[in-house]
Amino acid sequence: MRKFKGYLREDGSVGIRNHILVLPLVICANSVVEAIGREYPEVITIPHVYGCTFDPVSNEEITDAFIGLGKNPNVASVLLVSLGCETVNLNEVYEGIKSSGKPVEAITIQEVGGTVKAIEKGKEIIKGFKELAEKTPRVEAPISDLIVGTECGSSDSYSGLSANPVVGYVCDKFVELGATAILTEVTEFVGAEDILAEQCVNEEVAKELLDMVKETEGNLARVGHSDIVDISPGNIAGGLTTIEEKSLGCIKKGGNAPIQEVLKHGERPTKKGLVVMDAPGHDIESMTAMAAGGAHLIYFTTGRGTPAGFPIVPVIKVSSNTETFMNMKDNIDINTGEVIEGKKSISEVGEELFDYTLKVIDGEETKSEKLDCREFAIRRRGVDVCIL
Repeated sequence: MRKFKGYLREDGSVGIRNHILVLPLVICANSVVEAIGREYPEVITIPHVYGCTFDPVSNEEITDAFIGLGKNPNVASVLLVSLGCETVNLNEVYEGIKSSGKPVEAITIQEVGGTVKAIEKGKEIIKGFKELAEKTPRVEAPISDLIVGTECGSSDSYSGLSANPVVGYVCDKFVELGATAILTEVTEFVGAEDILAEQCVNEEVAKELLDMVKETEGNLARVGHSDIVDISPGNIAGGLTTIEEKSLGCIKKGGNAPIQEVLKHGERPTKKGLVVMDAPGHDIESMTAMAAGGAHLIYFTTGRGTPAGFPIVPVIKVSSNTETFMNMKDNIDINTGEVIEGKKSISEVGEELFDYTLKVIDGEETKSEKLDCREFAIRRRGVDVCIL
């Protein structure tokens, strides 16, 4: 049985990173979180614009995302910073993360006496968290414990021929080892959903997948896309012409294994193997959903190049062509352009990507980690949508 060495959590999961997370529950708490981050730059802070909405659907999804991020195996401990009057409920998030058994503390700015006192209290808590993190045991765990996510962004006409199939090859390899791979970006299933339905393990899962795509198409129609779904100007400049063309390339990231289940946004997989998650085509929002669902790392394929990373999850950037790789070597980890050039096969480059992944799992930093790329966004369900 192939194994890796990671950080053991109280709930039995094993992380490949040992991050301390400082998470504001609302935009109004960002200044406190950012000040704590300046004092302790090694901790992960996630300033954002969310946390106060009277839309109950969005509020529930934001709450669930916060809980999922806190429970991610790569997180050792969590400090929640609340203003005190946001619509996201502090106690619900606190208890949700605490159920994993990991250390979690909370500060409410209105209760402790304002910004300065909240910062000082936060610094004291982080000091204790650092001592705990240093004592976290590293243990051997089977590869089957891992969850890998897949993402594509700033795609081009080569993405579906090189980068995405190479990632699909690696996902198949992880699935063969008993691990879990997440395929998402439902807006980029449009036009290829029948192919994915045939890949489902049974008719029930296929129906759930097709219903999810149908709902997504309905949301798109509500905002003026009844006949066509737009692809981004960058995709068009990269040689793509229709959403169907992009979707046929997008779905290759998941590989060829049977799809075992369809997950809600940010939901933790309950089955091993290839799974599909409800998340949008927006790159950062999609990565947030997978991280909330427990992904240990994310593959991010790109044709035109992107620097984006994610706060708590290593993002492995994979270019579809050599020109982009050479142009953005500071950002991209693996080049699959040699597949296009006929120099190497998909399986040969796939083995290179798998070997590199094992190094990342063992602690080697990806390019986005080295550059502190920590982009973060949460979808607004039914509203977000349309430029892929």
